[in-house]
Amino acid sequence: MKVLIFGLGLHGGGHAAATYFLDRGDEVRITDLKGAEELKGSIAELKERGAHLIIGEHRSEEFLWADIVIKNPAIPPTHPMLAQARMVINDFAWLFSSPWCEEVKIIAITGTKGKTVTSAAVAHALTEIGYEAMQCGNMGISAFSVLSEWERRKSEGRVLPDYLVCEFSSWQVRDTVTALHGNLPEMEVCALTNFYPDHLNTYDSIERYLEDKLELFTKTVKNAVVPDALITRIAALTGLERKKIRGIDHVSVKELESMPQLKSAYAILLSLGFKYRSIIKALSSFQGVPHRIEQVASHDGIIFINDSAATIPEAVHFSYSRFRDLAVHLICGGTDKNLSPDGMAEELEGAESLSLLDGSFTRTKLLPLLKEHKIDYMGPFSTMDDALAASYHEALAKHTQVPNLIQVILLSPGAASFELFVNEFDRGDQFKALVSALVSP
Repeated sequence: MKVLIFGLGLHGGGHAAATYFLDRGDEVRITDLKGAEELKGSIAELKERGAHLIIGEHRSEEFLWADIVIKNPAIPPTHPMLAQARMVINDFAWLFSSPWCEEVKIIAITGTKGKTVTSAAVAHALTEIGYEAMQCGNMGISAFSVLSEWERRKSEGRVLPDYLVCEFSSWQVRDTVTALHGNLPEMEVCALTNFYPDHLNTYDSIERYLEDKLELFTKTVKNAVVPDALITRIAALTGLERKKIRGIDHVSVKELESMPQLKSAYAILLSLGFKYRSIIKALSSFQGVPHRIEQVASHDGIIFINDSAATIPEAVHFSYSRFRDLAVHLICGGTDKNLSPDGMAEELEGAESLSLLDGSFTRTKLLPLLKEHKIDYMGPFSTMDDALAASYHEALAKHTQVPNLIQVILLSPGAASFELFVNEFDRGDQFKALVSALVSP
């Protein structure tokens, strides 16, 4: 079979797809507009194994050559090259075409923010309770990797996992539904963690963004878990029976008061039939995931928090709420996604200090808002090193004034990262490395 990887990407999905088909003796070509230097970590091994790479351009002949095209989710379905493809799929569509999906209980999770934490927490809790759960999707684990493991187990006569926890971005939902013509496998639970404006630089409207996410909620879904405020709307838009839909926000559990980010996971596990005590016990040992309200270090009364995955203003509001009673030195700003900064306005005004990372969102949205409300700020800075140094200087000055005050240096950008960093993970990794060097003896 002739396979074209359309967009190798930097998160490993294209690499996993290429590896999957190379392992099965298929011909693989890869086309990506990025240069060889940007992709060098991914391409050397694939070239050695026989993959043919077309770097820096897309050519019609590759699309005409291929039997199937594996599309990177960041590439819009309207890309003109796709009109020449015989078949366009993504990793989820390939996995969901496998009859082995009938042997595994599937949990699908989407949402604007919180879906990675929720997916990881659900998988962790299921494991703690005594079931095997695998993860795949937007957190960086390709469905091709999962399918490869399933095929290996079948060949060795071993059982498949009890559960598969799938995290979907709106783009992954769109591509999966399109490739499968809406014929998704039966799902035990489909969850929408929350919904805020996002990606309005690629969507015509917020309604269209919601429509893509709700494509997951087919009538074969056994249970749906959604924000309370959207229950009626989702029931109307999806045709799901109201009795199948459970709200997230009404969850009131004392043990979760300090961990509001786990409410969605708790609601999902409840919908699976697990009991309160076993869920709380299982979630109590969950340590979180990188780049999402991740405590990096504590030094001289200063707590360093990496929340680089907060790429919309509302995510800053959510993360900041964990530390509202402390002195917060906020590092924020970055690349615009055509979003309003109003969702983080309260935090901008309440922060002990503000260090701004440069970018289009900072210059066109944050700076006008800060100047209008006469809020002091530092920057904009073109490096994480300078932004962290400014925040740390302010924290040390405050420590001199009030030695016993607990302070937080919080990286929670409220914006995308691409003008200064490779992605939000690179942004967070730079922050963590700098903090480590700062606090090391």
